[in-house]
Amino acid sequence: MNKVLNSLTREELLELVEVMSKNLLTLDGYWFLSVENRYGQSIAVEIDREAWEQFGTSEARRIKKFLKISEGTLEELAKALHFTSIAPVSAVCVENKGNSVVLSIKNCRPQTARMKSGRGLFPCKPVGLAHLSAFAKVINPKFRVKCLICPPDERPKDLWCSWEFYLE
Repeated sequence: MNKVLNSLTREELLELVEVMSKNLLTLDGYWFLSVENRYGQSIAVEIDREAWEQFGTSEARRIKKFLKISEGTLEELAKALHFTSIAPVSAVCVENKGNSVVLSIKNCRPQTARMKSGRGLFPCKPVGLAHLSAFAKVINPKFRVKCLICPPDERPKDLWCSWEFYLE
């Protein structure tokens, strides 16, 4: 283990998790803007979809191993969603609804940054669907994901996107 990390307090480690989550989203944002500026938004969304789908698989494998998930139940998926790299800074809410789990993102840093810069929203639904579907299928290949709301959909002010996970 890195000696510097080992010397951090619990509070410093929690702050570091948040910093690393922000860093990931910042890198993704700069990468997306570079592709968007060069090739246009539709190409950028398609490439971003492919990248996040691959990332969802890798991310889920690591989280599944870390949490020692074996069966891939709804409860295990709900727990795993709290460990995604975007969760620490996205005001993630995970609700177990009995036969499904609903993930809601109340704070979307990439969309908020776009709005502040005057670029406007981007239609991230295909990106979210690819990422979360790939993630869920690693936890259990029988999981399916349904988008409840995500840009470009109309949305309430306190919610960016919401996704429902269920077993097929």
